[in-house]
Order: sequence, then structure tokens, then C-alpha cells
Amino acid sequence: MIKIITLCSFLATNAYALNLPQTNLSESLQEQKQGNEFLQIIWNTDRVVGDVETQVYLKKIGHELSTFSEDPSKHFDFLMLNDNSINAFAGPYGYIGVHTGMLLSSESEAELAGVLSHEMSHVTQNHLSRFSEKTDKQTYLMVAGMIAAALVDNTNASQAIAASTVAGTAQQNINFTREHEWEADRIGIKMLSKTGFDPSGMAHFFEKLKDDPNAQEFLRSHPLSINRVSDAMQRSSRLTGNYREDSFEYQTIKAKLYYHQNKRIKLNKDLSVTLYMQAYEALEAQKYTLAKGYIKQLLEQNQSEPSYILAGRVYSKLGQLELAQQHFSNVLQTESGVYYAAKAYLENRQTQKGIQLLRRYLKQNSGTYQSHKLLSSLYVDTGSLDRAHIHNAKALAIQGKLDQAIDRYERAKSTTRSQDLFDVINVEIERLEKRIDLYKELL
Repeated sequence: MIKIITLCSFLATNAYALNLPQTNLSESLQEQKQGNEFLQIIWNTDRVVGDVETQVYLKKIGHELSTFSEDPSKHFDFLMLNDNSINAFAGPYGYIGVHTGMLLSSESEAELAGVLSHEMSHVTQNHLSRFSEKTDKQTYLMVAGMIAAALVDNTNASQAIAASTVAGTAQQNINFTREHEWEADRIGIKMLSKTGFDPSGMAHFFEKLKDDPNAQEFLRSHPLSINRVSDAMQRSSRLTGNYREDSFEYQTIKAKLYYHQNKRIKLNKDLSVTLYMQAYEALEAQKYTLAKGYIKQLLEQNQSEPSYILAGRVYSKLGQLELAQQHFSNVLQTESGVYYAAKAYLENRQTQKGIQLLRRYLKQNSGTYQSHKLLSSLYVDTGSLDRAHIHNAKALAIQGKLDQAIDRYERAKSTTRSQDLFDVINVEIERLEKRIDLYKELL
């Protein structure tokens, strides 16, 4: 079957067909509306990676790159998707998706950052918006229909609809997309250099992809040529600097993805990565005492965020909550650290402390879907169903499911006994209803 994210990649090239000129005040709303629809499609695939460390890491790298983009004011968000194919895409409203196969095929963090900077450049240069000058609303609706057909069922009919749509429109757009691919390369290389990544990472990665049979989905929407790769090589060679080395986060996330794909760990030339994965494998197998032994060795070698988080998780499973929280205390400035510290309190029947910790973080930060779902579970454990519904609503809103979020808020209203909370819920409902109404006016 033609994979759903292939279709999303193709949509990413076409979805701005409905955009209004940038001088029009409603352009931002139009883009948000399309982005919200796109976001729902992505979450409905059930391919979004559930591991909070992976999602937080990707968002961190992406937002760091955006600071040095051509337009830092642009909205961006980043999602890792479970798919072994080598692919990435830029969707409406700056939603950037990366397949796990793409990350696993990268040989350095600079290569991964190169893919992100390339996709982000499509957004900052308004490539999809500019494409609207060559297409119309019907094209957007046609591609959206293709995605819907693929989502319905793995049948010959849905495959035929998707295949015929791609065949009928891809060739007429190829020259346009080539022009924008070159521009995205040029802008992306600058972004990499400014962020401290080796700018040759993009060119080296694309050179590998050109003849890789597993990268056909990416190449279908991102046409490569020898000239384009050569140009990227030359541009990056003119830039020099002391570029950053691969972070321990990148190495361990890649190693974890490899483990879950192959059901085994791979020894690494970096002893710290090997020890991390030996501890992680033991944790997954519920061999907590064995994991503890590896953790002690790991912390002698490496005191980075992933090591402290894994140590805290292991000691939590051993019921040694105080020691677990000592390790988490080193990383409570990050969402992943707060998430697992709160989860450790839940596992060890100190739920109220977990609520205080995670609630405080989410008051100051937007947070991921995973964090709001965890806080909802913490509230359920204490019997606070009104607040549990509220954070379920926030999680649904993050997925773009605004109507369902309103339903959850209504359930929170019917449950709460607090007038103050009732009023807060009403404000949230009114905010979402207004947003939905504004989107409807754009039809």
C-alpha cells in the first residue's frame, strides 16, 4: 500500500493552494485552519511516536534551528512518526514530520538537522504558498481526498485512488518543486551553519539518499540530481567553523529506535551509549537490578540528561523513590525530566507530588500531548475527574481535535464543584468555539 506519510509529503507540496496573499489579514487564519486539518490527519494515522524523550528532542532541535531561520516568527512544530521508510515532510502551518527511518539512516546529528533545516526552509520561503499561484482549491481537495482514501482501508480501491492521483499530478509539478528544492538547500545550509551544525551534513545525507531504494518516498516529493547534490557540497565547503559533535541525546534516541525496530541492542564505539542501551534493555525486560548495575557504570562515564532520566526510571521501578528523584533533580528544567519524575511519583503512590511537579511545569510551558495525558492520569488517581478531563481536552487540542476537546471540557464542567474552575472551563470552550467559527468562515 502507498504509505500514508508519502501522501502527506505530497500534500506538503500542494496544501497551501488555499492560502491568501500575505498582505491579507486572514492569511494566518487560513494557514492555521489547513494546519489544524493536517495535524488531525497525522495523529489519526496512529504513527506518532509515543516516547516523550524522542518528541521533546526533535522539537528542541527544530526550534533551535528556527531561531536562525529566514523568518523566526513562523510557527513550527515537529513530530516523529513510526515508519521505517526514509522520509520527512513540511505541512501547512509549519508542521514538520520526520520518519524514524530517516533518523535511523542518518549517520550524524548534522544530517538529521540538515533534513529539518531543508523542510523548514520550504516553510520560511513560502514555497507552498507560492505554489498556490500555479494551482487551485480543487488540487488541495483532491490530495486531501487521496489521504482520506488511504486512511479508510488497505484495499485495492483506496490504493487505486491514491496511485492515480499521484500519477496525474506529480509530473506537472516537478519543475516547480525542483526550483524550490534548490532554494531550500541554499537557505537550509545557512541555517545549519548559524546553529553550529556542520552544513555539509545536508549534502552528504542527500548524496546517500539519491540511490537508496528505501528513500523513494522522500525522492518522489524532493527530486534530487547530481547537480543539486554537487551544488550543496560546494556551498557547504565554503563555510568553516568548529561544528558541534553529536549530542548524547541524538545517539541514545537513535539507539533506542534501533532496539525497538530490531529487538536487540547494537554495541557502540562510545562506551556510554553501550552502557545506556544495556541498562535500557534491562529496564524494558523488567530486570531492574541488572539495569541498576549498568546505570552505576553509566553515571561514572556520562552525566547527561538521558543518563539521569534513565537512572531515575530504574530506581523508581526498584521502589527507591528518593534516589530516583535525586537523579531527576538534575534535569527538572526539561519536559522529559519533569515527565518521568512525575511518573515516578505515580508509580510509587505519591501522586500529589507528581501533580504539583507536572502542573507547575505545564503552567509555564505549552507541553506535549504525552505530558497532558500523564497529568490527566495523575488527577484520575486522586479522584479529581474535572481536572483529568481538562488535561484530556488539552491533549486533544494538541492533536487538532477541537470539537472533541470541547466535549471533554463540557464533561469537566458537568463534573466540577468549583465555580472558579467552571468559569475557567467556559473561557476555554469559548476560545475553541471562536476558533472553529473563524475556520468555518474561511470555507
